Amino acid sequence: MRAIVDAKEFSKALKMVSGVLKKSHIPVLEGVLVQVKDTICTLTATDYTTWLTTTLPAQGSDLGFVFPRPKDTAKACAHFDGELAFEAVEKTKGKDRWIQLTMSCGLRGAQVMTYLPEDYPPMPEHQAKHSYTANAARLLERVDHVKYALRKPDNELEAQRTHVQFSGNKVFGVDGYRLAWDVDESLTVRQPFMVLPEALEYLKMFGDQAVTVSMGERYLQITDGTTAIQTRVEGPFVFNVDGAVPKEFSEEFYVFPKDFLRELDYLKKLAHNAGNVNVLFSNGRLSMMAAGGRYSTQVQIDGTSKIDFGFELRYMIDAFRQFQGESQVKMKVINPVAPIVLETEGRSDFAMVLPVRMKQAAAA
Repeated sequence: MRAIVDAKEFSKALKMVSGVLKKSHIPVLEGVLVQVKDTICTLTATDYTTWLTTTLPAQGSDLGFVFPRPKDTAKACAHFDGELAFEAVEKTKGKDRWIQLTMSCGLRGAQVMTYLPEDYPPMPEHQAKHSYTANAARLLERVDHVKYALRKPDNELEAQRTHVQFSGNKVFGVDGYRLAWDVDESLTVRQPFMVLPEALEYLKMFGDQAVTVSMGERYLQITDGTTAIQTRVEGPFVFNVDGAVPKEFSEEFYVFPKDFLRELDYLKKLAHNAGNVNVLFSNGRLSMMAAGGRYSTQVQIDGTSKIDFGFELRYMIDAFRQFQGESQVKMKVINPVAPIVLETEGRSDFAMVLPVRMKQAAAA
């Protein structure tokens, strides 16, 4: 069996899908499935949570094989130019079966042992219930705005604290201590769902182009017709972001994020460990108790601030880093024990940090 593809396009596709692969005790799961059928070459890779596939034109016979070391193969293919030919011959020795693959491109070539295509785990069937059109770059930007407010997954954490959540026209992240959300009317989902932010990082494969986003019972698929991401989803029970965000505020004033972050970083260095360190905000004055003593600094504010409130240092730093390129950030406060909301003009994303009760903050 012999098939031909463009070497440069194949190298690019192989490198693209290999990005999802992780170390595994099952060797075939570290491989990339290549299938040629009806003049289409399809490459598939998975970490068993997310699947990446892409296609390119092909000529010749139908065939299939699994590269055991796709990243090494991609390096070799990067030096090929023109027509890349695959010749696959099935081999057997006792109970062992494999495919001997010969690759040739001009004067260059390689011969590798590959796995049988039937040894590769099949991609789960996806049946779309709802479909939407979105810009891939904008969708990735929205995820980047909120993913900092999530924790790394482990066996003890609920999905709501580790997954990006889509609900209506909002994308948000919440870990129980802070909340970030992004609003965009151009994508309003009918059924809420949650997905790991790592899976959505592959949106960068599409660049700044329109993609189709389709939701099924267990899987989300994003495709431009040639390349596709398919990943598991959780839901439909998600956090009620609208119910958690205050609607009215007693005070609204502006701070300057570059200066504010500089003074927060100053306090962080004095604290040695920013975990569980509380800061008291009083009309622009920042105060903190650390092992070496009590430290304070001042930041400029624009507006009126009469309500003193406390916050956990690391969470406020994370929130302000999202806005560090902006000239001003509006801080919205109700009372000393209500959430603090951050926003800035011209952006669709918001941040909320839970307060530290005044007695605890004052003790700091």
